[in-house]
Amino acid sequence: MSDDYAILREADCRIDRTRAAAILGRCLKQAPAEILQELHDRPGILARNVSADVAREAAKGLILAGMPCRVILEEQLVLVPATPRNTIREMEFYDDCLVFRSLEWEGRIPWDQIRLVDIVQELESITELVPSTTDDGTSDTRRAKRSIRTTRFELSVFLEIVCADPTLRMRIDRSQFRYKSTGLKMHTSRELNFRALCIALHMRCPNALTGLGFAWISKGNNSHHQSGNTRKKFENFASWLLTMED
Repeated sequence: MSDDYAILREADCRIDRTRAAAILGRCLKQAPAEILQELHDRPGILARNVSADVAREAAKGLILAGMPCRVILEEQLVLVPATPRNTIREMEFYDDCLVFRSLEWEGRIPWDQIRLVDIVQELESITELVPSTTDDGTSDTRRAKRSIRTTRFELSVFLEIVCADPTLRMRIDRSQFRYKSTGLKMHTSRELNFRALCIALHMRCPNALTGLGFAWISKGNNSHHQSGNTRKKFENFASWLLTMED
């Protein structure tokens, strides 16, 4: 049995990141600036894999500073499964279940087994060698040394679905999903189709928890505008929600 502990904020706790970083930094023997940066990706679980004494000291400091939290054994955390290799490409809605298909497998999930839905963004940097241009703007490909290295960024948006019995994590890529497979009314843009899919899915599992990214688009924000709900933040918040629910 592991003797490691985790520190979780309580549901009614609002974290003052600066004060929390100072308290955790002192207890964990880390620079407060480093902790402050890490707290952006820790909206629920504030620390993991710490000893009992350190966990108690840090929790006491946070509570005295007006930030209610609790200490639990690391093994009591409900962890979100690792990112699946393949995203879901097609779905069909039935009265009692969701039928889903990826490139390699398919399955059925009863609606009441869907425990959490959220929308996550991943920003990827892609570096390329591009031929430089001459003074008149034409491409100069005569000499390899004239090539310049450029970096561009691509933002991917995923609908994350976490299920129970069995514990399963599915992802829908906003740009690759075949929306017609759902039988839902098609709209004039991918964004509208993605929103319609999210709403239709959540309507069929109203007891499922929703995360920070879902809250972002529910306020009218475009799912492709940067919400800050990264994969790390989602996994932390989702594990916190599922653990607190248990």
